[in-house]
Amino acid sequence: MPESPSIAGLVEKKTLQKRTLSQIESIPSFSTVVGEFLELSARDYFTVLDFEKVLIKDQALVARLLKVANSSFFGSSRPIQTVHEAVVLIGMDNLKNIVYAVSSSGLLRREMKSYRYPEAGFWLHSMAVGMTCRALMEGLKNGPLGSEEAFVAGLLHDIGKLIIDEYLDPGDGSGHYSLEQEEEYAGFSHPELGEKILDRWKIPENIREALRYHHDPLVDGEFHAGAAVVHLADSVCNKWSVGSEPVMDLGQEIDEEEYSEILEKLQFPPGTFLPLLWELRQKLAVIENYYVEEE
Repeated sequence: MPESPSIAGLVEKKTLQKRTLSQIESIPSFSTVVGEFLELSARDYFTVLDFEKVLIKDQALVARLLKVANSSFFGSSRPIQTVHEAVVLIGMDNLKNIVYAVSSSGLLRREMKSYRYPEAGFWLHSMAVGMTCRALMEGLKNGPLGSEEAFVAGLLHDIGKLIIDEYLDPGDGSGHYSLEQEEEYAGFSHPELGEKILDRWKIPENIREALRYHHDPLVDGEFHAGAAVVHLADSVCNKWSVGSEPVMDLGQEIDEEEYSEILEKLQFPPGTFLPLLWELRQKLAVIENYYVEEE
């Protein structure tokens, strides 16, 4: 007796999912330094020395970090030779951005077959969403994620696309796919698959949840606040075309009213959202300077 369409469809989806999950092993592991840095940042207090002790476990990362710190962008009058000097001269926030940029470059600076990202656009978009998530959390003060947890959630929010990209039909070349189309071709949407990748890397559950629901923070009546932060950051960066176009459009005005519901649910302080975005624009304008090519 032939299988009913529903059963056949279920079997086909299970087959797709098994095939897709097998590709997780091919994704390079995220730097262990980032995981330790997250633990360090969760403390009420930590010093530059604590930060340096974590970083020196990855000498390749330190070398790249110092190379960026010595680039013309930061304009140091003398060579920066240690992490401590880098913090003093360029500031902890800049150093954090460099760590994330360098740690994620090998993973995210790649050309996509189906999704539409010009050159290093996927990495640029990921970094921008991470930086925006951090800015939003600092604006909230008592938000659902720590500022560095929010950065990592934003940085990795589209990580599932790295695998799904191989299975998609490029179609008309637009590079845009719905979550339903992703499931059709790969058995998972990119948030679902991304959650599984982060689980393999032992990334904390609150970050995994923020990634999993970032396209729909309100599911079955439950509000996922961390996911709402990523959703808001992703939307803002998309409006500014960060990573999706060869040149970002930071002059594009953001309509606060469009986000009124999500801002209210996050209990965002009235009158602070647009000024926060104005300051963020200045940081995103120089985002590419947090990375230099390896020789």
